[in-house]
Amino acid sequence: MSITPDELERIIGHMNDDHGDALVRYAHAFANRSDVTAAKMVDLTETEIVLALENDERLAIPLTGTVTTAKDAHTVLVDMAKEAKIY
Repeated sequence: MSITPDELERIIGHMNDDHGDALVRYAHAFANRSDVTAAKMVDLTETEIVLALENDERLAIPLTGTVTTAKDAHTVLVDMAKEAKIY
C-alpha cells in the first residue's frame, strides 16, 4: 500500500472524529452486525477496515474496492457510506 503512515493516521483520525456513525453503518451493512452501536477504526489495509467495538472485539470489514492511495481510501469509504445508508 502506498498510503504513508501520516496519511493513514489522518484517515483513521478523521473517520473516528467525524464519521463514527458511518463506521457503525459499515458494521451493520457489510458485516451483518446489527448489534454494533459504537465503533472506532483502528486500521485500514488495501482490502479491509478494522474496527474496535465497544467490547474490545476487533471486526474486519471487507472494502468494496481496493485501496492503495489516500484518494482511493476517500472514494471507497464514501461509496461504502452511501451504500450502507440503505441498511
